[in-house]
Amino acid sequence: MNLNRWLLGAAMLLSLGAAANLDATPASAQSVPSNALVDSDPADGATLATSPTELRFTFTERLGRDDTLTAPVACGSVPQRVGIPEVAADRLTVVVEVLAPFPRGACTVSWGLRDSLNNPVAGGLITFSISSSPVSETTIPGSAGTTPLAQGTVAPGQNSSSGSAGALWFGRVISTLAILALFGAISLIGLAWPEGPEYVLTRRYLQSLWALALAGTILFVVASVAELSGIPFGAALNPGTWADLLEGDWPERFALLRLVLVAASAWAIWRPERLIDPATQLFAVGIPALAVVMVGLSRIGGTLAPVGVLLSVTHAAAAAVWFGGALIITRVVASGPGESDLVDAIRAFNKVSMPAILVTIVTGVAQMVRLDGGRLFTSGHGQVLLVKTVAVAAMVFLAIATRQVVAARMRRARDLTYGLAARFRRAFGVEAVIGVIVLAMSGWLLGLTPPQLVPQVTYAVERQFVDRSSELDVRVLIRPSRVGPNGIRVEVLAPALGISDLRLVFIPPEGTEARIIEQAIPLNGAGVALLDEADGLPFDVAGQWTLQVSGITRAGTLTDATTTFIVSGEIAGD
Repeated sequence: MNLNRWLLGAAMLLSLGAAANLDATPASAQSVPSNALVDSDPADGATLATSPTELRFTFTERLGRDDTLTAPVACGSVPQRVGIPEVAADRLTVVVEVLAPFPRGACTVSWGLRDSLNNPVAGGLITFSISSSPVSETTIPGSAGTTPLAQGTVAPGQNSSSGSAGALWFGRVISTLAILALFGAISLIGLAWPEGPEYVLTRRYLQSLWALALAGTILFVVASVAELSGIPFGAALNPGTWADLLEGDWPERFALLRLVLVAASAWAIWRPERLIDPATQLFAVGIPALAVVMVGLSRIGGTLAPVGVLLSVTHAAAAAVWFGGALIITRVVASGPGESDLVDAIRAFNKVSMPAILVTIVTGVAQMVRLDGGRLFTSGHGQVLLVKTVAVAAMVFLAIATRQVVAARMRRARDLTYGLAARFRRAFGVEAVIGVIVLAMSGWLLGLTPPQLVPQVTYAVERQFVDRSSELDVRVLIRPSRVGPNGIRVEVLAPALGISDLRLVFIPPEGTEARIIEQAIPLNGAGVALLDEADGLPFDVAGQWTLQVSGITRAGTLTDATTTFIVSGEIAGD
């Protein structure tokens, strides 16, 4: 009896132990990761002399047929152009082509591996640095004011990832203002006031303007480098990076040349007698004049581009004579009573300023027609231009009234009395202040894209996602929605800030072997992201595709909001 009970108890213990082992086996198996990254090239923490031509990832286990890898790259917070990840024949290695050289500085690869059900398998970050700038970068044509990129990256069209937009605007305005004021003063001295360099006040005024022009242009160049290369503003302070502007478009190259010309102007500004000496006058006036030409070349392109260049340069020169002349009259010539040379200077400016005003108005209107056409009220550029037009109209009205007063008061005057000096100083001073406002608006306009420079793009698919819980309002546009590469435009309308991990997932029709495409959208708030059609998302098959949008905001999380769209069978580009 006791033996039977002992045997029964032993059997129960063995059964419980077996059951425990059976339960433990799946749990331990689940704790083992299904795959992991064993090596990468570049390696995490590596420093490279030049940009790699490809990224290579090696895993511990072979990838499944439907496993997918995403590997977006960002350098200095700016997304980079990379290709579609390709699995090698051994299915242990994945290679991602680098479509454009990475810039100098730190770069991060945010890689992620997902299985056939789109569940995450593994992921992580790989950071590396590049010690030299790329020799050249390929610019893909696209909408002005945006940076269309190839498959794997989408760039904000309006957001400045380097955080240098404010410095770019401020540096451009200060540089332009000082250069135009400097040339206007030089023009007045060279044409009608040869006694000007004899005054200490004139010398100090010219030197102060030159110093302001140099400081503003340096700030403009540094911000342009940061914007172009995607490096932090502090890193762009290194003069060694300024040569990167030579690899940009013509406006960036002209910005660097502007700095060279402003610096070279010191040869005349610190020895202003060279402005009136026949032996040196050509170079003394010509160098600052070329700096004004660089100001006029801040924006090129569009319809009738050669005509636009001529209009821009003429507009800048005429505005310099008008604005710069009014400013030197206010700050120097009419700063106090004086002899007949001051009267002659004011009379001369009174005569030359009227043609300058007329040329400024005519060229400005011609540029408005060329760049904005009939879309003044429907485009951001046109609306700002209308406000600027009101300010210019006020400046013109005041200028005409002032010229009439000057002509009447100076008709018989031989010397500049205290009363006349005070009257002219106030009148020309108000005119100059309005000119500063107008130039600030001009800097604002250069940061906007005129409607005539934006190609009209039609998207075949438009889907909008509005989620109350996360407060996300996102519009996704796709073109041409055919088999092959497809461009996308993502417009985040809300919230203004605080967005993270915004993603699009394109799921092919059921029953096909096409791959799932996942695309990260690097916007942290309201803005626009573009992907150019030429190197766009590859839709492999026709049929009904599913689009999912997910993202995180301060208000909540949007998870896989879903809609469908049709991809036609015609190959894109045929």
